[in-house]
Amino acid sequence: MAQSDEVRFMRRAFVLAERGLNNTASNPRVGCVLVKDNEIVGEGFHEAYGSEHAEVVALRNARGKAKGSMMYVTLEPCCFKGKTQACTHEIINAGVKVVVAACKDPNPKVFGKGFEELKKNGITVRIIDMEKDCFELNPGFFKRMKSDLPWVRVKVAMSLDGYIALGSGESKWITGKIAREDGHRWRARSCCLLTGSRTVVNDDPEFTARVSGEDVLQPEKVIIDPRLIVSKKAKIFASGKVILATLLKNDKLIKEKVMDYRQKGVHVIELKPKSSQSTQFYFKHLLGALSKRGFNEILVEGGPSLVSSLMTENLVDEFLIYKSSKILGAGVSFVQLNTAKDALTNERQWVFKSVNRVGEDVFMSLRKKNNSFYGLANV
Repeated sequence: MAQSDEVRFMRRAFVLAERGLNNTASNPRVGCVLVKDNEIVGEGFHEAYGSEHAEVVALRNARGKAKGSMMYVTLEPCCFKGKTQACTHEIINAGVKVVVAACKDPNPKVFGKGFEELKKNGITVRIIDMEKDCFELNPGFFKRMKSDLPWVRVKVAMSLDGYIALGSGESKWITGKIAREDGHRWRARSCCLLTGSRTVVNDDPEFTARVSGEDVLQPEKVIIDPRLIVSKKAKIFASGKVILATLLKNDKLIKEKVMDYRQKGVHVIELKPKSSQSTQFYFKHLLGALSKRGFNEILVEGGPSLVSSLMTENLVDEFLIYKSSKILGAGVSFVQLNTAKDALTNERQWVFKSVNRVGEDVFMSLRKKNNSFYGLANV
């Protein structure tokens, strides 16, 4: 088969995988195409967490034509039984002749073991060098498998002169409708939305993901609330699962509040303070706890205190910045760091990944320079 055909079939598999962009939760997004006599006989994608994997869907859709076929899949097939049967088991039983994958699965339970099991059963295995495409499809899954931390995006809407709100705190609306709709798409693909108690108290947001014409698995909401000041009547509690992150305190009143939240179905994560006198915790500990819950991608929507804390601990992977043409003249900056540069140098800590016009506004995506996961540089 010509190399151009192989790339075409794999590209089709990636297109299919993106259909599961908003619903696979802790699992990676995966697409699969079955080819026989240079024609597609079956295809599928992982639709939602707990549902059949892409390979199994493609095999079923092939309707008996899978025997002797070639499988193109965006990620190494899994080789262990979880919510569903191991994909390698199904591939072997279906009589697939060749498996072509875009990259290894970074999950330590798999990472080459799936390929080895297929080879032992007489199936030819090849890898097309498309690791960067795999990462772009599943950055959070790759990072979580490698570092036990999720991929953290910070979403910011700002004026032309760099302010996210007026001095009074008013921020509706700095950007236009199209930019706000685009922001909901980023919410929809995230496992959870992270915000601070001040945002919830001041704005009382629902914090839902609304994408026109699409069914969206609502991301969980995580509220940073060290003093437990958020009212249980806040709208955020009525719009899906909520996690409260607070300080672990030997205080009777706080313990009663925590118990009350838990009885109402709110998951509370209690984190040790930085010191005995501190009113803050390490955000890395919170992200580690969220990683254990299977959260791959986290979208941060909060004020400068929250963003600054994450940046101080070097935990932000990507900025999503919507810039308006409005000029406020003064107001609230999106980040307030204690360390300032005393000189301009050629060294850049962040690089632009994309810059696009979104309606009346400009969208910019930035990532840390030389950030790398799974051996991929400058992702």
